[in-house]
Amino acid sequence: MSGMRIALLVGGLLLASGCVVHSRSEPRPGPSRPPPRPSSMSYKEAVDRGFGECRSRRYDCRLKEAHRTGRDIWKVKFDASAPGARGHLHLEYDAFSRNLLRVDEKVKARRDRDDDWDDDDHHHHGRGKGKKKGHAHRDD
Repeated sequence: MSGMRIALLVGGLLLASGCVVHSRSEPRPGPSRPPPRPSSMSYKEAVDRGFGECRSRRYDCRLKEAHRTGRDIWKVKFDASAPGARGHLHLEYDAFSRNLLRVDEKVKARRDRDDDWDDDDHHHHGRGKGKKKGHAHRDD
């Protein structure tokens, strides 16, 4: 019983002296912040990605223009050519995700000027000045 009295006596002394035993818990996390938004694509990065896309399609490309819209879209436009063909390649990229959103590719084979649909050059089909528009007094 004396052991019990000692424990009660020590417990009473601790309480009387103002000692308090705390258990340390994990700090509470504050309100979670959304992840930081990735940096947007620069003009140079948009143009470089556009040239890469152009090369992957095996075109020789010449940059016409590149600009960022108010909706965070990069529009990159090229004059594109390949042996015997030419046209344009217009690309749209999301400025933050860098995803290719839209491709407008119009590269067509060039026609020779002497090439008629029927290969009959005797009648000169398709080479006139077009349909006459109206009636002039000198046609009488």
